[in-house]
Amino acid sequence: MKKSNFHFVRQINEVSVLRIVRDEGPISRSEVARKMDVSKVIIGGIVKRLLETNILFEIGKGDSTVQGGRRPVMLEFNANAGLGVGIEVHLHRANILITNMNAEILHESTVNFTDNTNPKAILKRIVRTIDKMVGDEEKMNSILGVGLALPGMIDYDEGSIRSSHSLKDWEGFPLKAFLEDALDTKVYIENDVKTITLGEYHWGAGQDARNVVYIWLGEGIGAGIIINGDIYRGITASAGEIGYTEVSARGIKGGKFPILYRGQHLFGEILTTRNLVSSLQEAVDSNGQSTLLTKSDISLNSIAAAERKGDQLAREALKEFGQILGVLTLSVINLFNPELIIMGGPVIDKCPLVLDEAAQRAKADVLLLPAEIVKIKAGALKSRAGTLGAVGMVLQDLFKPPIVNLATYRSLILPE
Repeated sequence: MKKSNFHFVRQINEVSVLRIVRDEGPISRSEVARKMDVSKVIIGGIVKRLLETNILFEIGKGDSTVQGGRRPVMLEFNANAGLGVGIEVHLHRANILITNMNAEILHESTVNFTDNTNPKAILKRIVRTIDKMVGDEEKMNSILGVGLALPGMIDYDEGSIRSSHSLKDWEGFPLKAFLEDALDTKVYIENDVKTITLGEYHWGAGQDARNVVYIWLGEGIGAGIIINGDIYRGITASAGEIGYTEVSARGIKGGKFPILYRGQHLFGEILTTRNLVSSLQEAVDSNGQSTLLTKSDISLNSIAAAERKGDQLAREALKEFGQILGVLTLSVINLFNPELIIMGGPVIDKCPLVLDEAAQRAKADVLLLPAEIVKIKAGALKSRAGTLGAVGMVLQDLFKPPIVNLATYRSLILPE
């Protein structure tokens, strides 16, 4: 075997050992060798190197085997040897999360801004905030990477936003390059809904599934798609733009949905907080129905509060919202045949009735096996889903088998 090939295989084995100890430790060297089907001598050399770099610890002796003999020394993964940073940018704020290599939260902060027209100035503030959160230069050097979640379509080659409704002035700015230069680490850039999907998949409601669709509902509607454990982007990175699905072909009629449906052509024009609010403002004027809602003070929060108090008009509007969402969800089920659909965002978080109605409507036709089998549930991570998903991009790149990112790995354990 050529020397260069031996060096490559050795590093692959090192990451494999690291992954096994992380996932199954405390564990002995001999058990690691057995799981990898390599000799104890090879594992011994790898473990020695990892102990020297402080990524593994020896934590004492375990139990003897049934055959007796010396008690093995047990190994444990040192999750605090490296840091992951997640940033989720919104219209007027950026949420920042710093975790160890087990995605355990160490620091959390928010950078608020009223003017979002200067991405460079905002990114400088974010960098300064990260520096304060981490605390010292030595720890800054242990940052493995930064995940950046943004609203809009992403140009992955350029590391920038291709188009965004809420961050128009950020379009084309070299976000990835700027942060990589400022923080001296690798930066991973992704659409916000796709990042939230990754967060729920790795640490939230999707941990036990391999094929997942996450549907986000708020000022707009979008979806993230996980196929066999990998995020699916599509050829133009626009997979999941379910709001552009046409209503006309799905049997949505005004008579059945008198509050929310007013001749819209796309689901993305109906299933938004803006349409929910404006539709109820009209309904308060014209419905003649007794309601706790007042036209001048209708918001998602007031609608949710009214429904909890038994307000009939608010309840009817949210049921319509859920049933229309259920019609769209059934199309998603038939198209992707996932084992799990997760729903999240402000509408789902504040109005659980919407999820209940959507699930019932999607599963109404029990003759359709995909709809009968799929599970539909709410997201578990709430406001942290995006930042945890951003951290997940960093950790997934380091640990995901069978392809190992050696550049990231070398930055963790190899000296300059």
